[in-house]
Amino acid sequence: MATAAAINIRERIDRHPLGRAQIGIATLCALVALLDGFDLQSIGLAAPAIAANLHIPPPQLGSIFSAALAGLMVGAFGLGPLADRIGRKVVLVGATFLFGVFTIATAHAGSYQQLLLVRFLTGVGLGGAMPSFISLASEFAPARQRATLVAALWAGFPLGGALGGLLASRVLPVWGWQSLFYIGGVLPLVLTVVLALALPESLRFMVARGAPPARIRRVLQRVIPGELVPEDARFVQDERPQAGVPIRHLFDPGRGALTVLLWISYFIAFMSLVTNSAWTPSLLRQDGVEVTQAAIALAAFNGALAVASPATSSRGSAPRSSSAFRWPAAPLPTP
Repeated sequence: MATAAAINIRERIDRHPLGRAQIGIATLCALVALLDGFDLQSIGLAAPAIAANLHIPPPQLGSIFSAALAGLMVGAFGLGPLADRIGRKVVLVGATFLFGVFTIATAHAGSYQQLLLVRFLTGVGLGGAMPSFISLASEFAPARQRATLVAALWAGFPLGGALGGLLASRVLPVWGWQSLFYIGGVLPLVLTVVLALALPESLRFMVARGAPPARIRRVLQRVIPGELVPEDARFVQDERPQAGVPIRHLFDPGRGALTVLLWISYFIAFMSLVTNSAWTPSLLRQDGVEVTQAAIALAAFNGALAVASPATSSRGSAPRSSSAFRWPAAPLPTP
């Protein structure tokens, strides 16, 4: 009896150019990144009005800003590995819904303590969405275009900040600070429905979990229209997740110094971004600058970041292999 043909999903995707379905998947993931950036920008722009409304001393705003970032860290560390167990799509949809709900809840916070809680839970959703949309978009992209695609996705954060700044300059004087969080919360909830209906599950995840071959075949043929896949085909993948990749390997000989330098550079870059976005409106307000003017300034700052991010990344070369060192996560179950 003949053995069913083995189809390597990674090779099939890599041998074809980026198609319409893959661009659609990347666009949906980029919209999540954009709304992430919009939310992180909004709290800084609304901070002066929030402080006045809830009688929060300006120094305590630092805790408000940090609450979302702490939640973001928890979400990335906690929901990222969870996506390896239950699916990228499920976690992405759930995380997007989570930060949409608690972004709206920010507009209804009636005290400093409530604001801390809803900002932390918003951050959990924001952080949980990040690894899932990066994984989904990159796994569906051909290897030669993967690095550029991921760089473009990261540009969605400052682009969302730029759009948030421009929108804030219009809506804050008319509808107040709560309007920013209604907009920033309703849009993710609408996107949640679109993601649930239009986004496919990761092929890599489905193969590792032993999903029905007919389901895998449908997704593969959707991503690569016209691809001939035998009915009795069985699906395999190149990369078998390692059962354990301890974080200490980041400091193996020849890797430790680079790890530390990368951490320092990312720390400084992210600290500068967050400090500018969070504190600029409040500090300028103390000097008599209206928040609408500060919003336009922040929009220009984030717009420059959005342009520079993919432009500088495209100067480098794409990795030869997708087996880059990864943060340790729960291994994908194998069939």
